[in-house]
Amino acid sequence: MKYFFLAFFLLFTSCISDENLNLQSNSKFQGNYVGSFNGDLSGEIKFSVSDTGNLEGTVYYTTADSSEMISGYVMISGKFDAATKAGLSFSGYLNDSSMNGKWSKGSLNGNYNFYKK
Repeated sequence: MKYFFLAFFLLFTSCISDENLNLQSNSKFQGNYVGSFNGDLSGEIKFSVSDTGNLEGTVYYTTADSSEMISGYVMISGKFDAATKAGLSFSGYLNDSSMNGKWSKGSLNGNYNFYKK
């Protein structure tokens, strides 16, 4: 009987996903970020990262004079993925100073630069 409980315990604990292991409760990336993006589209982005790693903000398009919300998640390593409902997506790694990388939206793409305020 004790082997049954041991087997059950091992099975249950092995079902925890790798993603759950990377969840955080006091993100070192917590704070406010600002930046710009250019390429096929251009504009500015402002977002904040919560203590749990959730990313929320706004993208301001200069070419279309409009804006939309962006959301995503920052992993413990600083890797983040964020996207708008219209499909504009940013990914890369956050750090303590400035960051740059690539964005995409369908066949459109370009570069971004962010910095932590």
